[in-house]
Amino acid sequence: MVALLKTFDGGPSLNAEDIKSFERNQTLTLPPPYKEFLLSTNGGRPERDLFTINGLAGNPFGRIHVFFGLNDPVTSCNLDWNLNVFGDRIPADLLPIATTEGIDKICLLIAGSRTGAIFYWDGHARAGERNLYFLANDFASFISSLYADEDSPRRPEP
Repeated sequence: MVALLKTFDGGPSLNAEDIKSFERNQTLTLPPPYKEFLLSTNGGRPERDLFTINGLAGNPFGRIHVFFGLNDPVTSCNLDWNLNVFGDRIPADLLPIATTEGIDKICLLIAGSRTGAIFYWDGHARAGERNLYFLANDFASFISSLYADEDSPRRPEP
């Protein structure tokens, strides 16, 4: 079970068929913990949004702006849109699942022996420079590692 992460401003509620349809259309299989996350939140802005980037010189911390979902009315908040837009820049075995406030992405490894691992993709790295940084062995570990500070978003009061 994925550790609880409160998000807000996510996409509309999903069911298992929505996720299966995405997997068929993109010819990929999502790890069960990530599917569980989509079913419970469908993306959105996390209240715990900070993470550590080991090895990134000069910027060892990142802040998630939004986790992507499915069928979101905001096109740029959709998994398929991000996969299509960044697919030629991010390695083919990675699925962008979240973004910082810039171009950098949090990616889920969707193939190979380490399927499910989480990486940070540095969209500002120049050609030939390192642009991938390991964050966690799996989605649940990544979610558990997130933390908040005074600048982290808070769910608006009703």
